[in-house]
Amino acid sequence: MIVTGLEAVSRRRRQAVRHCHRLHYFALASLLAAVTATASAQSQAGAPASLSEEIEPRRIGIAGTTMIGVSGHLDSVFSSERDAPFNLTLHADAGRFLTRRLAVRGGITGTASLGGDDADDRPRGIGEPALHAFGGALFYFSPQSMASLYAGADYWAQLTQRGTADRGALVGTVGAQGAVSSRASLFLEGGYGVGLTKGEEGETLTRLIARVGIRLKF
Repeated sequence: MIVTGLEAVSRRRRQAVRHCHRLHYFALASLLAAVTATASAQSQAGAPASLSEEIEPRRIGIAGTTMIGVSGHLDSVFSSERDAPFNLTLHADAGRFLTRRLAVRGGITGTASLGGDDADDRPRGIGEPALHAFGGALFYFSPQSMASLYAGADYWAQLTQRGTADRGALVGTVGAQGAVSSRASLFLEGGYGVGLTKGEEGETLTRLIARVGIRLKF
């Protein structure tokens, strides 16, 4: 009786040990299957993305990239002695990356008056509705990515409606640009600068600039 009871206990222990071993094997097999499935899924998911990036890389630009930009523009010049009207502008520029981060650009800005004097008697001078040419350089912080901040400076020269003396203006610029496709990107930028010519009362003339538009990459 005692021997039979001991054999039964021993048999149950062996069965319990075998059951634990089976559970361990099952857990290990399940873990290996899960790891294999995850690696396979990641490999399959990564391949189309890599292929897509090779076919259509979305980035701002690299050395040698040329960009053509168009936008609307709101401009106003003011000082403690003068309040000029706001000017609505159609803007176009062209830029080219000389290095990975540095781009040079130039453009022409055509301006129409919102409010102010009658169109038949347009005033002349700094800050009046006019056509401007500008040129400068921009430094992009991460142009190889889909979006980048940038900063730079431009020299502005008034082409039409000039006053008797006008040496132009220096304008600092900050902006952000994001690629929406392999060829097109949206940009938003603002600028703040000073005129190189004093006002009639000897005051400093300040220029404020805001732009939003699209740039095409070639």
